[in-house]
Amino acid sequence: MQQEPEREIRMAEPLSMYELVFPSDLNTHGTMFGGKVIALMDKCAGMCVGRWCHRTPVTASIDAIQFSTPIRQGQMVEVHARVVYVGHTSCLAKTEVYANEMQSGDRCFCCEGYFTFVGVDSNGRPVPLPMIPLDTAKAQEDWAIGERIKQQMLERRAHLKAKSV
Repeated sequence: MQQEPEREIRMAEPLSMYELVFPSDLNTHGTMFGGKVIALMDKCAGMCVGRWCHRTPVTASIDAIQFSTPIRQGQMVEVHARVVYVGHTSCLAKTEVYANEMQSGDRCFCCEGYFTFVGVDSNGRPVPLPMIPLDTAKAQEDWAIGERIKQQMLERRAHLKAKSV
């Protein structure tokens, strides 16, 4: 049996994005559409993963988004993403969203979520990903959370597969 080559350990730098909230971004309550927030999170996480794995990643699942504070017109949305867990061909990126008041400089936490991406080749086939270093207590804690989310996703997938048979 052929042994798999040792995986490269590659630092995954966090990535941040900023965007202003305009009237076209609002729902009937005058707050930013949740779907627009999720799209920003997905875009930021995808760019973070792509820069790290040197591939164009595809979104496989979105987990555990908890909205806590609405985002309003005129605020600046701040999105941060970082890779926290790596499987063989997939990884999880944690995203955090903040709203910033332009006039006062006040900043508040709005939501967070976990996005699973698969690294693919030019034919759209999954490819092995590098590892991330787990050299801090925070990295190890994030890894454990990511591992639980991955396990829950696999259990949901198996449940859905069983229902479709």
